[in-house]
This record gives sequence, structure tokens and C-alpha cells, in this order.
Amino acid sequence: MKILLIMRTTYAWHAVHIDTLLGMGLELHLATRAPGAAVDGRFASVVDMPADEPPGETASRLAGHARRIGAELALTFYETDIVIASRVNELLGRPWARPEADEISRDKVRQRQLCAKHGLPIPRSQSVRSVAEGIEVGEQAGFPVIVKPSRLAASMGVTLAHDRASLSRGLETIEALRNRWQGSFYSGDETSLALIEEYLPGREVTVDGVVIAGRFHPAGVINKMAMHGPYFEEDYYTLPYRYPEEEGEIFGIVQGIVDAIGTHHALFNTELRQDAQGRFRIIEFTTRMSGGQNYLNLRMAHGIDVVRLYAKALAGPEADVVAGEVPRLPGRLATCIKFAYRGGIVLRNTPGDAFASPHFRSYLPVARPGDRLRRPPHGWYEIAGSLSVAGPYHGPESINAIERIATDLDRRLEILTVE
Repeated sequence: MKILLIMRTTYAWHAVHIDTLLGMGLELHLATRAPGAAVDGRFASVVDMPADEPPGETASRLAGHARRIGAELALTFYETDIVIASRVNELLGRPWARPEADEISRDKVRQRQLCAKHGLPIPRSQSVRSVAEGIEVGEQAGFPVIVKPSRLAASMGVTLAHDRASLSRGLETIEALRNRWQGSFYSGDETSLALIEEYLPGREVTVDGVVIAGRFHPAGVINKMAMHGPYFEEDYYTLPYRYPEEEGEIFGIVQGIVDAIGTHHALFNTELRQDAQGRFRIIEFTTRMSGGQNYLNLRMAHGIDVVRLYAKALAGPEADVVAGEVPRLPGRLATCIKFAYRGGIVLRNTPGDAFASPHFRSYLPVARPGDRLRRPPHGWYEIAGSLSVAGPYHGPESINAIERIATDLDRRLEILTVE
């Protein structure tokens, strides 16, 4: 079967995902803006995604391209492309395509509206259209408040404001980020700038799995580093979940979202955080899985292969999707993703001595020589790379051990920078 893989910029982060598709015997045709893709031998063909093309025109053009090359469906693993891929599938006549569901998953304001309508647990929040309106709403709500962009991902632009000045700075930053990401996360027709939201002081988790015929099949609950603001950098994604007794509650919330949004087949990711009483609240959700090495680590920790299941569901028939596949297993390995945060101009960026460790699984360099790395508020999600490590799992104490190992191997990465 021929598949159109739509990944406008970051397909290099999804090598394991691509290998899974190729291992299933699928013929991949890539739509991207990434340089050098035309000579990548994994793809039978490569077509460009112009930066200034309206999303509707892109979907229509890619659907026509898919028909010409004989591709039966489209898929993506990247946040900004889930709506385009869904529209392409709809134009190709795939009955499981749900563009409306994918559009909701790209917009935090619409997510809040959907959850409120269906009685799903969410924090108190209000959408604002401007910096001035955001300041007014924040002061009325009472500090501290979370201020977050309505459309970005990976905690970009999310800040905890304790007073009017920090709230104003946060909103102005979001306004600048919106301008920077036009044509990618933003299409230009958004009415909301940001959400002003109550601060939830509890633990935060991310949940990944796959939806097949409307049923959520969990892959795992990922522990996240405790983040208390004012900025919320992502780091230390570990598996298995430290509190398995909470998984039933968590998976029930995710299935409630799936039922409300009406998704049929999809990879599915949900961010949850506990309030002061320990009750989980929905932070956001999307019809894709966590990026980067989370797929690799989920497979190592729990066995279930959600990318394979997703591709099988799209290709059909539905009744055969889970037959003969590895089910979700209890924790087998302790895994950790450690982001390599550095500052300055990058001179070299390789795994270095970390590669020799028996715990090393992979290193995905992000920054290239010459790139400048900065941390919030001067830069957002500017990391040198992403490190995946794994070790034996004997219980929750193994999570602490694998975090220490990840910290040590991060120091052994060969990342040279200058100011």
C-alpha cells in the first residue's frame, strides 16, 4: 500500500516511526519542506509543501498528488499537519476522517468549550483576544494565573504570572510568538490570542495511546518533571508511571475526551495535571502522539506498538487491527527522555561518550553548528537535542535511578557551545 506521509519540517525526529511503517511493507511518499528530503532513500517520492500556501489549497493539492501516485491515505506525526492530513483523507473518501475533531485538537479554546459541554474535568479559564483584555481578565481572576497561547505546543509561551507586570510580559511574548509562527501553528484566522487559566499545583502527566474505532487503547502514562513556573520547560519524560493505581482514572478521562470529540481512528495524546485536591484536570489533548523518542520509550516500557496499530487501523479492516499484536504489558524497562539544554552558539553536537553506555538508546540532535540556544524568556524550546536512556525496572524506585543515569549521560554528550 502507498501512503502519503505529511511532515512539513520535523520528519527527522520520527525515524523510528518511519522504520515501523517501512517494516510493514508500506511504500512511503513524503510531503515536506525539509531540505535534503529529495535524496532520502526511504521515500519513493518527495513533494514540496510551499510555506505561503493556504491550508485548504495545500490539502486539495496533496489529495490530487496522492491520487496521481496511487496513495490510498495520508498520515502525519506532526502537530501542525494533523488537520491537513485529515482533510486529504476526507478528499480521498476515507470514511474515518474527522477534520472537525482534528481542528478542535489544534485549538485550546475549542477544547475547553468541548470539555465544558460534556462535563469533562478542566481548569477554570477564559479566552482573550488581546494583551489588554488578557490583563483585565487576569486581574479579575486573581493571581497567580497561567497564561498560555491558544495554539502552540511543547509549552512554548506558557508562563505563570504572579502580578500585572509578569502577566503583561507573558501576553506580549505570546503575541510575538503568534506572529513568528504564522503559516505553521497559526493560519491567520484565529480570534483568540491566549487563555488565562487557574494554576493547578499538582503533578502533571502526559498520556499516549491509539484510538481504534472510537476506543482508546492506552500505551502509557508518562511522568513529567515537576514544573512550577514561571516557565514550563519540558524535561525528564519517564516510564512506567510512578502511580499505576491512578491509571484507571486517567484512562477514563481520556476515553471521555475521545467520545466527546468523535474521533474514529487516531493517535492520541492528553496532558493532565492535578488540582490542589489531587483531582486530574485536562490541560490539552491532540490527535497525535508525543513527539520524538516517546514512541521508542513507550514500546520499550510497555510493548504495545501504537504506530503499527494506527497504520493497520487506517489501512483496514478494523476487525483485524489488534489480532496477533503485542498487548500493553506491565512495565518492563525504566526509560527516560532527557532534553539537552545548553546556551550559546553551537560548535559541535554529537552523542559523545554517552553512546558507549549500556543505558544509551538514542540521541536526536536538534541544533546544528551555528545555531544559538537560549532559554525562556529569550528563547522557547531551544534544545541541543533529546537523549533516550533505559534500564531495569523493579518498581517506582527505578524511575529515580534512570533519571540520575540520564542526568549523568547528558553531561557526557559532546555538545560544545560558545557565547
